[in-house]
Amino acid sequence: MKGEFSMQSVRTLFRLDLKSRFGSTQKTTPLKKLAQYGNYLFFLIVYAVLAVGVYYLTNVFVRRSGLRMEFLVIAATLTISLATIIATGNVIKNLYQNGDNEMLLRFPVSGKEILVAKSIYCYLHNLVVCLLTMLPFYISFGIITGARVGDYFSYIGITLLSTLVPFFIANIIAVPVMKVMNAVKNQFLLILILTIIVVCVVFAFYLVSLGNVLTYLKDSKQTIFSADMIARYQKFARNAYPFNWYAEIINGKIYGGLSAGKYALRFLYLILINGALGVAAYFVTTREYYKTILYGIETQKASFKKKIKDVRRPVSYALFRREFYLILRSFNYSFQYFAMAFAAPVMVFYCNRLAASMGTKSIGADIMPGLTLMVIALFITIIVSFASTCISREGACFYHTKVIPVSYTHQILVKFFLYSLTGTISNALCCALSGGYYSSEAGGRVLSALDVGAIFGIAEMLVISLTSLSMLADIKSPTFNVSGDGELVSANKNVALAMTIGILVAVIYGLFTMIFSFLPLTIGGKTIIAAGDTNTIYLILSVVSLILLGGSLAGLFVNLNKKYMNIIP
Repeated sequence: MKGEFSMQSVRTLFRLDLKSRFGSTQKTTPLKKLAQYGNYLFFLIVYAVLAVGVYYLTNVFVRRSGLRMEFLVIAATLTISLATIIATGNVIKNLYQNGDNEMLLRFPVSGKEILVAKSIYCYLHNLVVCLLTMLPFYISFGIITGARVGDYFSYIGITLLSTLVPFFIANIIAVPVMKVMNAVKNQFLLILILTIIVVCVVFAFYLVSLGNVLTYLKDSKQTIFSADMIARYQKFARNAYPFNWYAEIINGKIYGGLSAGKYALRFLYLILINGALGVAAYFVTTREYYKTILYGIETQKASFKKKIKDVRRPVSYALFRREFYLILRSFNYSFQYFAMAFAAPVMVFYCNRLAASMGTKSIGADIMPGLTLMVIALFITIIVSFASTCISREGACFYHTKVIPVSYTHQILVKFFLYSLTGTISNALCCALSGGYYSSEAGGRVLSALDVGAIFGIAEMLVISLTSLSMLADIKSPTFNVSGDGELVSANKNVALAMTIGILVAVIYGLFTMIFSFLPLTIGGKTIIAAGDTNTIYLILSVVSLILLGGSLAGLFVNLNKKYMNIIP
C-alpha cells in the first residue's frame, strides 16, 4: 500500500469510525434515556447470572475432581477458541465488508492508515470479548482456590496476552476468505452455503455433546468425574498446545509443579507464538488489504450492472426481493435470520428429548406441553428480534424509502410479512417435528394432538405479536450509522428490548402451563384451573395472546404514516 503514514490521520479515522458506530444526532428524551439505562441494566443482570453460573460450574469441577490445572486448560481452550471465531467474523465485517470503505478511499489517506484505524477498533472489540469471557473463569478459579492478590494480576495479564492470538489469526484467515468471496460471482449463494455449513458443524457438536449427556443420564455408574473421564481430562490438558501454556503461566508454579526455568520457558513460547503470528498477520494484511477491498468494490459494481434488467415486476415482489437480499448480503444477518429459524426445530426436539429423560421421571409427563411451548417461544424470540433493526438496517439509504412512490404502510407490510413468515415456518416445523414424535408411541405419547395444535396457535400469535412490537420499537427509535450496517445487530438497543420482552413472555407462558398442569389454581376458595385441566390453560393463554396480538398490531399500524414521517436519519 502506497502513501505516507500519519498517526494523526489514523486518530482522525478512528474517531470518525467510533462516531459512526455509536454517535447519534437524534434528540434523546428522558424516556429514551430511561429505556437505554434499562437495557444496560438488563445486560448487567444477564451477565451477572452467567458469571454466577460460571462460578458454580468452576466450584463443582475444581472441588469435586481436584483437576485445577486441567480446568484452566479447558477454560483457556474454550474462551480463546470462541474469541477467535468472533474475531474472524468481526475482522471480515469491519475491515473488508464495511459500507464506508468506498467513501474512505476517496479521502486523502493511505490504505495503511485505513487499515490501522479499523484494526484498532477490531482489536478493542476482541479485547472486550476476551475480558467478558475469560475473566469470570479465572476469577472464579481464584476465589475457589484461595488465590493471593498477586495471582489476580496474573489472571488479567494472561487475559490481555490471550487477546493477541485470536486477533492475529483472524487477520490471516480474513484475506483468503475475502479473495474467495470476491472471486465468486453469486455472493448471496456463497453466504447461504457458508451459513448451512456453520449450522451443520454447530449441530454436529451439539448432538454429540447431548448424546454424551443422555448416555451419562441412562448409565448411573458413569459420571463426568469418573476415573475414565478424569484420565481423559488429564490427557487433553497435556496435549492441548498452546492452551496449556496459558494455564501453566497462570498458576503453574502452584498447581503444575513448574520450576522457575520451565515457567519462564512457557512464557517465552507464548511470546514467540504471538510474535510469529503478529508478523504473519502484518505482512498478509498490509500486502493484500488495499487490493482486496478495491477489487471487492469493483466486483460488486460490475455484478450490479450486469444484473440490471428492464423487467417489470409487482411492487410487493420487488420490495420483498430487496429486503431478502439485504439480509443475505451479510453473513451475520443471514446466520441469525435463517440459521436460527431452521435450527429451532432440531433444538426444540432435543430439548424435549433431554426433558423426557430427566423431568418426566421425577415430575411426570405433565411438564412437556409447557416446556415445549416455552422453548418454542424462546427460539421465536431470537428469530423475530431481527425485526427490531428493520429501519436501522437501511442506514444511509433510508432516505430512499421516503421518496419512492410506494406508501409507508406498503413498505412496512412487506417487511412484516417477511419477518413473520420465517417465524411461522419455524414454528410449524417445531410443532411438526416435536409434536409428531412425542405424540407417538416411540416418543412416549407425552403430547396429544390437542397439545400440539394449541401450542402452534399460541406460538403463532406470539410470532405476529413479537414481530409487531420489534418493528414498532425500531420505527420509534432507530439506530442509524454512517458506515452502513456494520454493528447494528449487536449495538441496536431495540434488539435487547425485543429479546427482553420475548424471554419474559416465553418464561411466563411456559411456567404457567407447567405449574398448573399438575397443580390446581384456586382463588378465593374457587377452583379456576383444576389439576391436569390443560384445556382451561390453553384457553387462558389464547385469550391473553389475542389481547397481546391486537395491541401490538394496533401499536404498529395505527398512525403509521405519522410515525414514519417523524424518523429523521
